[in-house]
Amino acid sequence: MTNILLSRYDISKRWCFKDFKKYLKKGDRVAVVAFSFRDGEISSREDWDKFYGEDGIFSKAIEKSFKHYGIHPEDVEYIDYFRDNPASAKRKIQKADIIYLPGGAPEKIMSRVIEFDLYDVIENHDGVVIGFGAGAQVQLANYHITGDDRGNLCYSLGFRFAEGFYVEVDYARDETQNHCIRRVVTERGLPVFAIGEEGAVIVDDGIMSVIGDVSCFRKREAAG
Repeated sequence: MTNILLSRYDISKRWCFKDFKKYLKKGDRVAVVAFSFRDGEISSREDWDKFYGEDGIFSKAIEKSFKHYGIHPEDVEYIDYFRDNPASAKRKIQKADIIYLPGGAPEKIMSRVIEFDLYDVIENHDGVVIGFGAGAQVQLANYHITGDDRGNLCYSLGFRFAEGFYVEVDYARDETQNHCIRRVVTERGLPVFAIGEEGAVIVDDGIMSVIGDVSCFRKREAAG
């Protein structure tokens, strides 16, 4: 089992390609769990097709990135919230080597996964799980969401792929993020790995590593 946590979708960049090609192999089959959209963005089949259908805004970008690893569009399937059902969605996940979790709203990913009864089948996946933004957050047993102001911080439950740390995605080193990171470290007593645009956290069979732009925040040891 390998988990890759990112802030951005493009996995074809030079900063990550050498490391990722150990995990993403030619001909691998990908299941994109396209559940992270907000209701205001996608509310119908037609909306979904604009983003994830053939030549969709997101699907084209996802497929272009995977193609650098020898994974072609025909190897990529999408779980369609408006057309799939629990049985068809499970089949797509079970035959996949890679589960891909897009960015967006983490709470929407989890609520729709539960709605489709996919929690166990995703958590029991023994291949690669890769996600950016919200798709990175929900790979942790516990994750936090940083709001737009200093007082807006909430915790929630994700998949139990990894635990013992938190991640701050889209880390831009602004004061709101730093304030919330300090709160998480203080309140939970666990390190926070802040992932920049060109950074990733990898958990491979329980062994954690970081590449690129990742900063670690830990609770300060008591004096003396």
